[in-house]
Amino acid sequence: MQNIFNWQKTALLSGLLLMAFSGQLYAQSKADSLTEELKNEIFGRLKHFTFGFYIDAYYNGTINSQNDTSNVVPFAGNCPVQNQIRMNVAAIEIGYTSEKVRGKLAIQYGDAPNLLAAPEAQFIKNIRQANFGFRLGKKLWLDFGYFLNPVGIESSWPVLNYLSSVSVGGYYEVGSVLGIKLTWNYSDKFWGGIMVGNPYSLAYSKNNRMAGLTFIYYKPVPELTLNYNNFYGNAALTGTSPEHFLFYNNLIIQYNPLEGLGLTGQVDFAAQTNSQMEPNTDKTATMFSGLLQAKYTFAKKFYVAGRYEFFNDYDGFMSQVYHYNSKWRGLMTQGFSVGFEYKPVKIGYIRMEYRHLFAADGNYVFKSGESDQLQSVIFTTGVRF
Repeated sequence: MQNIFNWQKTALLSGLLLMAFSGQLYAQSKADSLTEELKNEIFGRLKHFTFGFYIDAYYNGTINSQNDTSNVVPFAGNCPVQNQIRMNVAAIEIGYTSEKVRGKLAIQYGDAPNLLAAPEAQFIKNIRQANFGFRLGKKLWLDFGYFLNPVGIESSWPVLNYLSSVSVGGYYEVGSVLGIKLTWNYSDKFWGGIMVGNPYSLAYSKNNRMAGLTFIYYKPVPELTLNYNNFYGNAALTGTSPEHFLFYNNLIIQYNPLEGLGLTGQVDFAAQTNSQMEPNTDKTATMFSGLLQAKYTFAKKFYVAGRYEFFNDYDGFMSQVYHYNSKWRGLMTQGFSVGFEYKPVKIGYIRMEYRHLFAADGNYVFKSGESDQLQSVIFTTGVRF
C-alpha cells in the first residue's frame, strides 16, 4: 500500500512539473512570437529608409600664386581654399520613401557648405536638404521644407559633377529654397512642377521675400533629356529700395549618343529690374552664362571630361562692377577645364583636373587683383554610398 501511495505521489508531482514546464514552454513560445512580430514591424519600417555617407577631400593648387595674399579662390563653388589639403564635404543622407509619404535629410560639413552660406544664413549652412511630402494622387506629390534649387546642372558636391570644380556661372546661380514644392510625374518622358518659398542665394544672401520657381523635364528618347528651370522673385533684401525683380532662366540639354559618352549643354539668361549702371539705374539689366561639357568612360574604371564655360554680367547686378580698361562694367569670364577620374572601387573616385580661367582684358580679378587669368590643378578624392 505504501508503494502504491509513493507511486501516486510521484506521478502527481511529475504531472505538476510537466504542467508547469509546459506553461513555461508556451509562454516562451508566445514571447518568441511577439518578438518576431516586433522584428517584422521594425524591419518592415526600415525597408522604406535609405542611408548614405559622403566625404570628399581636395587640394586646389594655383599656378604662379606667389603674390597672392588670399588663400580663397575667387568664384569657387567648391574646392575654395588654395594650396592646402582640405575637406570639401562630409555628409550624412537619410531618405524615406513609401507609397504615400517621402522625406529627405542631408547634413553636411566642410569648406563647400561654409563657402555657399551667406553670413546671415549661417544657421542653415550645414543642412543641404530637409523636406518631407505626401502623395496627393497617382502622379502628384506635395512637399514641404528646404529644397535644392533645380536651376543648373552643377553641384557643390564634386561627386555629382563631370568635373569637380563649378563654373563661374554655376557659382552665381540662384540658391536653395525654403518653402513648398508641387511635383507632377506625368510619365517617364515628362515631369515637372513648381516651387514657392524664400530663396537663400549666394548672390543675394538671405531673402525674406517670396519667390516662385518652375522646373520641366522632357525625355523624348532614352538618350536625350531636355530640362528648363526658371526663378522669379524680388532679389532686393527686405526693407531696401528700389525693388529688383529677377527673372532667371536655365536650359539644360543632356545627350548620350554612344555608350560611355555623355554631352551636356547649358545656357542661363537673367534679367533684373532697376539694375543697370549709372546713369540708367532704373533700367533692366541682363546676364548671360553657359557651358559645354563632355565625358567619356572607358575600361569601366576610368573617364576623361572637358568643359568650356562663359559668364557675362555687363551691369554687375549678379557679380559686381569692375574697372575694365578705363571703363566700368560687370564681371566677364570664360575658361576651360579638363579632367581625369579613376574609380578604384565602385563607391570611390580619384580625380585630377586642370582649369584655366580668363577675365576680360585688363580686369584683374584673380590672385588678389594682380592677374586677369587663373590656372589651377585640382585634386579631389572621395567616397559616397
